[in-house]
Amino acid sequence: MTNEKEFKFKDVELAVNFKKLPMYDQEYIRTMFYETVLDRSFRHTGIGFSEYFPEATNFTVFSSEESMHNTMSEYANPYRYTASHLLHGKKYFLAWTFNYDKANAVERIKEF
Repeated sequence: MTNEKEFKFKDVELAVNFKKLPMYDQEYIRTMFYETVLDRSFRHTGIGFSEYFPEATNFTVFSSEESMHNTMSEYANPYRYTASHLLHGKKYFLAWTFNYDKANAVERIKEF
């Protein structure tokens, strides 16, 4: 199981020009990342993020859902994502890959 302390925003790939975003949008995206990976009950399943998505890696922030799907589909492992609220009329997507073979049975049963 991945130790939550290993999750650092500096390790997230940015497929957006992050520095050109307003500071409050940058902070929102950083917070979205930490709230996702440090979640003790991912999507109210009672299972923490690290257990739900073992060996989660390849975290990337995208400004386009199409770009996210195109890029993430190139990885051998499956991926999941979460989306931001509209920030100045634009959504951002945080995606990651994980080890499906080690994933909790809940993940195999419930596709979201």
